[in-house]
Amino acid sequence: MTNIAVINYGPRLDYPAMFPDAAGRLQVFSHHELRNTEGLGRYEYVKDCEAVPYPELMIRRLAREKPFTHIITDNEYDLERCARIRQDLGIPGQSPASALSFRDKVVMKQVASRTVATARFARLEAFADLTDFIGECDYPVVVKPVKQGGSRDIVVLRGEDDLVAFSRRLWREDLMVEEFVEGQMYHVDAVLADGYRFVASSRYLRSCLGVFSGHNNGSLQLRPEEKFARRLEEFFDRVLEAFDTPECSAYHLEVFHTPDGELVLCEIASRVGGDRIPALTRATYGVDLHTAVLRQSCGLPVEAPPSAPPAQVHGSVSILPQGRPVRAPGRPPFDWVHHYEVNEQLAPDAVTLYSASHLCFVIVRGADSAQVEERLYEAEAWLMENLEELPSS
Repeated sequence: MTNIAVINYGPRLDYPAMFPDAAGRLQVFSHHELRNTEGLGRYEYVKDCEAVPYPELMIRRLAREKPFTHIITDNEYDLERCARIRQDLGIPGQSPASALSFRDKVVMKQVASRTVATARFARLEAFADLTDFIGECDYPVVVKPVKQGGSRDIVVLRGEDDLVAFSRRLWREDLMVEEFVEGQMYHVDAVLADGYRFVASSRYLRSCLGVFSGHNNGSLQLRPEEKFARRLEEFFDRVLEAFDTPECSAYHLEVFHTPDGELVLCEIASRVGGDRIPALTRATYGVDLHTAVLRQSCGLPVEAPPSAPPAQVHGSVSILPQGRPVRAPGRPPFDWVHHYEVNEQLAPDAVTLYSASHLCFVIVRGADSAQVEERLYEAEAWLMENLEELPSS
């Protein structure tokens, strides 16, 4: 009989709906308070769950009473913790070494460079490592934490003034530096398991780093039969050839397409892509990425992914917090809008903290990526024009 430990992050995941045949065997520790927990074997909201040791302590204690058969998580920041517990308790799944290779961006690039192109990079043990790297590679360079996500705490240094400004910041012990790569960025989102393969390719509307200079963020799907989508899928397969991969996993790959036509790895993670990616995937393919990977990680069946090309594809754009008191408008008045949502948890004068920060977002549909892109810009323009200015407090 299966006994499944879950360390959850997603605030909207509905485990009873995802596991109707096994909900009573799920022991869930959650970073966010979940709306539906009926029928779960155990549920506990844990404040700061991803950062405190409590869920690990309790899983190990519960395992003494009834051994776990599976330990799963939807959270990138819990991959290594879950892998260590699995190893200690003799539970199958992703190993600590595999989890580290997808979490530590230096290790990731060291591994991936065996099979694909990556930008030049270095771990920063001291500030002199940064200046040495700039001396060898020149500006611009990108400095970022090796285990952070959502474009948090990333700094682009384009010249000496930027370097001087960076030198006034508190030094961190978890940094790396890499060359700045010019070009459009694409992402590939996949779930792979024994007898199951789902891969979808998309292009970011703008650079994820653009949110920190006020550019709204989004992405749009490519049709799977497109030549470039197939090229991205082949690149994804080459990347994975370099890694020790678990029997079942989701993946989120980011790759640059340079002006001279080369594909260069940005990053790859062994988890479901964030932001609107799961919603876009459901809208186009009817595939719930979280359900597909979490159920199969527990040896439970899922429906096969569709084999026929989709009737239409989707894209999304998120309007950033404006840093001043504003209210999002109502739903854009276009019949091709698939979904519109306002972030009700956001303070009116909030600022952008990471790439998925949003005041509101819209999902649109279209026959192909070109039509979706055109509609995203039209919806974005309408939303920006109809933001309601609020009086300052």
